[in-house]
Amino acid sequence: MSFTIEFDAKNNILRGTLKGQVTDAMLLDCYAVAAQCAALHPPCRGIWDFSAVTEFKVSNATIKQAALRRPIISSGYMRVIVASHDFLFGMMRMLQLLSEEARPELVVVRTMEEAYQWLRVDAPDFAPVA
Repeated sequence: MSFTIEFDAKNNILRGTLKGQVTDAMLLDCYAVAAQCAALHPPCRGIWDFSAVTEFKVSNATIKQAALRRPIISSGYMRVIVASHDFLFGMMRMLQLLSEEARPELVVVRTMEEAYQWLRVDAPDFAPVA
């Protein structure tokens, strides 16, 4: 599993991209790193991209744990999860439902194009976050 965190200063979007196999520990580690990066660019909108994930070995308990954590993106700012595979889409919808009080601006979509539509972005310009 690998992940990258990027920021688009022009459109004020932090994007986390996960690839390959994702486990409970890896997902929670990514969450912690993304939270640190978001603190460097407050307040901003966010995208979590799961479209390149090949195996998702994350338990329902970890999804519930993530839902209870403090949101990475500040309240009032849109965040989008991209999950193209059916199983991942269902897991992310569970996260959305479990955390809808803390994250009312969270939506789950199937493609990056849909994410950009939700965020009203035409030409994103992402650069890696150091």
